[in-house]
Formats: sequence, structure tokens, C-alpha cells
Amino acid sequence: MAYPFRPTSPAEGLPAYYKDTCDENIQHCFRNFDLEGNFDLLDRQTRNPTSSNFCLDFGEEDAFCAFDLDAQSYTKLLNSSRPNNLHTRWINIWMPYNQKDLIRTLASHFEFTPRLLGMMQSDHVPARSHESLRRKKSSSTLRSRLSHKPGKSESIKARAKQANEESLDSEESIGMTELMNLTQLEMVQDLSHYQLVDDVWHWSTVDQGRRFVCIGYNSIHNVRTKQSDDHPETADRSQDMPHGKRVWNWLLLCEDKTVISISEDPFPFANGDLNAQDLKTLFVTRRNLVNVFRQLTKAPTPLRDAAVTQLPIRHRLGSSDEETAHRPTDAPGLLFYYLFEDWGATFHLISRHEHGYAAELDRLRQEMLVKANLTHVDQLHHIGCQLAVLKRVYNSYQLIIGRILKKQEATLASLKNSRIMFGAESLAYSLPGAGGSPGPLIQEADSLLGVSLSSAARVRFERLQDRIMLYALSEIQECIDQKDSLVMMNFNLIAIKESNSVERLTWVTLLLAKITILFTPVTLMTGYFSIQFKNTEFEVRGYWWVFAIVFGLSLGLLFLFSFMSGTFEGKIITRSWSRIAYDFSRRWWMHRKKGGNAKLL
Repeated sequence: MAYPFRPTSPAEGLPAYYKDTCDENIQHCFRNFDLEGNFDLLDRQTRNPTSSNFCLDFGEEDAFCAFDLDAQSYTKLLNSSRPNNLHTRWINIWMPYNQKDLIRTLASHFEFTPRLLGMMQSDHVPARSHESLRRKKSSSTLRSRLSHKPGKSESIKARAKQANEESLDSEESIGMTELMNLTQLEMVQDLSHYQLVDDVWHWSTVDQGRRFVCIGYNSIHNVRTKQSDDHPETADRSQDMPHGKRVWNWLLLCEDKTVISISEDPFPFANGDLNAQDLKTLFVTRRNLVNVFRQLTKAPTPLRDAAVTQLPIRHRLGSSDEETAHRPTDAPGLLFYYLFEDWGATFHLISRHEHGYAAELDRLRQEMLVKANLTHVDQLHHIGCQLAVLKRVYNSYQLIIGRILKKQEATLASLKNSRIMFGAESLAYSLPGAGGSPGPLIQEADSLLGVSLSSAARVRFERLQDRIMLYALSEIQECIDQKDSLVMMNFNLIAIKESNSVERLTWVTLLLAKITILFTPVTLMTGYFSIQFKNTEFEVRGYWWVFAIVFGLSLGLLFLFSFMSGTFEGKIITRSWSRIAYDFSRRWWMHRKKGGNAKLL
């Protein structure tokens, strides 16, 4: 593989911090991130499906990056004192189910909770299929058989009377044990982490510890995938889920200015065998991460001059003392924020793009104007379900931001129960001879959970909260309202169509009725002339004279009837005859009166 610039050798230009770890893997993998040749190599690895993790240490002047380190190397990095010129560390992990040792290393160092550790290293489970649904149904049938044995109601009553005298029947005890094991197995399967986040797209979590703050959420990327599902149970569910690829993410901000990002593998059962469509999906899901990665180098990068992709993490314009003094403390919070803010996915998923929901609603509206039918109602129903899921997803983002921005406050009860004192009281209490129970005292600031964000990150999270409300939730609500109006419009168009059909049918019926009325007298007359009366003979000329008279009278009476009933050209009566006569006389009187006034003038 040829590169435009030659990458430096692994140990070339490495500071003593990495060499002092005495780890060959660290010394071999870390490279200077600001050199163009090294950056091109590392940038390609971010889009490599086989890359498992990377560690990026950076400061104002220096940055070093390494890919695919093992858990032992990370242990040495975490236990070594990082130099001040590399104040921020970013650890990113892909395919976490294959790197459980690394997850446990991070959890042990930053003191994760056991449940958080278990969720992070959860194994992927296959999507629910027809066979799994069948097994679930059969297990529920087994439970019903076990719980409805003959004579069970009588045995329950007997045991209620003799609760402390008799033991359970051995056969029934075996059945209850099997039922309990079966229920526990189903509960474990149904409560799997990845099954939960796949069923509930708006699932989110915010965990805080003494040394970290962690958020977990689903990110949705605008990738249209071909649905090839033969089972109606899962096919109906996929239609009610938003278009796009769902990826679960963990983001952690730790006290030592370390940011950890963990992403779900979009194709966990592909075993690295990805086709062109899967690779495109993978690139889209990593687009925001790759952009943040590129913005952390000072080497020339693709789209470096694009205004939308510029991130103020290492690239700043101000050089005053006030500006430079806050950069080491601002960088971790800014990195944490920009990894969470994937605004491109939100914009393309909802906005009036060629694949957005607004464009799809416009397409349905145009189809309805051409020909409205009930299939449009079904399509609008599924779009409404998808928009409802999206609305809950962005509501969960708002809740995450609210929890992050909420300041932790220590109450009086927590200070006393945790042996935490504040200010001068803690100092006086720790003096020799002071009363109180033995035990170390902890300062109030050290007792609070979570890691505080810098002001630069807080103002951006507040701005993101406003953007979610203005550009995401408002757009979704507008699409939902448009969907409701299109449903009513579809029914109205169908009613208009049926009304036109009824009107056309009425016109045809009236035409046939008029033809029947017109020729009925002639038919009677013809029947009369066909009768053989005694001593009476009809001539052809007389027949046609009578025919003309009867036909003319029928035509005149039919014309008069149509005029009086208002059914010319198949029109339906809209006014009564009395109203027609009143309007005609009124117009005649006004016309006559107007003519009389004109004569006087």
C-alpha cells in the first residue's frame, strides 16, 4: 500500500512517557499524530472494519495515537502518570463483545458499577425470528400445562388449610422447578442489553460514579437498507421502526481527562465478511467519529476548510493568556460533547432531503391527488409509528442532556450519613482531641458523584438542547401533523371519488328513466294498433300520425317535468318547486320594476 508521505518508524519521535512503560506493543503502535504520513495511515484505520480500538493522547502541541492495543498495554498506560503536555486521552472501542478484557480493565481503573460493566460487555443476540417466537409460544404452553393440572385447585385449597403440616407432592415440585428455570431463562433472554436497545429505540441511561459520568444511547443514521424478511411478525415491526441504522453508543468522561467511547458493531454476525452495502453503512455510522478524529490533528486533512466540520478542540484562533489557560480543562468536555453531537444524522433523517420523511409525505400527497386509495392510509400509519419512535428518541436525548447539566448537590443527610463534612467544620472535626466517631472525613467536593463539565462544554450542551427542540422535535411534530392531515385528506378524496361515482350513476339512471318514460306511451299506442278489433282496420298513415302526436306530447311533458324538477343533464334537485317558483317570480318582479324606473328616467 502506497502513501503520499512515508510514515515514520514506530519508535521515532516518541516521548519518554511511552518508552518508560517498557511495553513493546505500546512502543511499536504509537505514532506522532501530527505528521501527515502517520495521520494518513491512522485515518485509514478508522474506516477499517477490522480495527478494534485506538488510543489518542493529545495536548496543545503534541498528539500521539495507536491502534489495536491489548488490555495489558492499556493497563500500563492507565497506571502511568501522563505528562502535562498530553492532557487529554481518547479511548475508542469497536466490537466490545470481543474485547471484554479491555472493558474490565477500564471498569476496574475507573470504578464502574457491576451492572454497567455487565451491560458494556454484553454479547449480541440474534434478532427475534419466527423460530424464536415459536419456542416462546411453546414455552408459554408448557407453563399453562404445568399450572393447570387436574385437581390443582382442590390441592391448593387443601394446602391452604394444612400449610405447615404437609409438603408438596414430588411430581408437582419437579414441575414447579422446571417452570421456574424456564421462566428465568426467558427473562435472561428477553432482558439482554442489545435485545432491549433493539426493541426500545429510545432507551437511554446516565450513570455517574466518583470518577466518571457515563451516558448510553441509540444513534440513528440515515441509511436505507433493503428489507428481506420472510416472517410477517418481524416484517410488521420493521415497518413501524424509523428508516436507518440503529447503533448503541457508550460515552464516558473520566476524572483524569480521559474520554471513552464504545460503539456497537452494526454487523455482529458478519465475521468481517461485509459487502459493498454493509461497508457503506459502516462508513455512515462512523462518519461523526472520523470527523472528530480528523479534527484532532494538525496535519492537512480532507475537507479541512469546510466550515461545518470545524471543531474547536485543538484548533483555536485566540492566543491570549485567558484563552490558552482554559484549553487543557476545556478539551475533554469538548471532545465528549462533539462525540455525542452527530448533527448530520439528525439533519438528513428529518429534513426535506430526498430520503427524509417530509419528502416521503410530499410524495404520498401527490399520489393521493392522482388516485387516492386505502393503501395510502396504511403507509401513513407506518410513517406515523416511525415518527413517534423518532420523537421518543430525541426526547431521550433531551433527558440525557438535562441529567448531564444538572448540578449534583450534597444534602445534610448525605453529609452526615456518609461522614462528609464541609468547610471549616471538617477542619475542626479532624483536630486532635475533637469529639466524634473514628473514621476518615471526606471533603464535600470529593463526595459528589459524576465529573463536572467545563463551561465550554456546558454552553454547547445547552445549545444542542435548543437545537433538538427547534430542528428535530418541531420538524417531527410538523411531519406528524402533516400525516394526520393527509389521512383526513385521503378519506375526503375517497368520499369525493365515491360521490362522483354516485353522481355519474344517478345521471345514467335518470337518462334511462327518461328514455323509458319517453317511449312508454308510444309502446302502449303500438300495442293498441296491433289489436284486431271487429270491423276495424288501421292504416299505416294513421299509425304514423298518432305516433307523431303521442311522441311529441311525451317529449313535451318530459321536457316540462325535467324543467320543473331541475334534472336537466342529470342534475339532482337542489331546491323545491315552491322555492323555484318564488325565486322566478321575485326576479320577474325586480326586472319589471327596474324597467319601469328606466321609463320614468
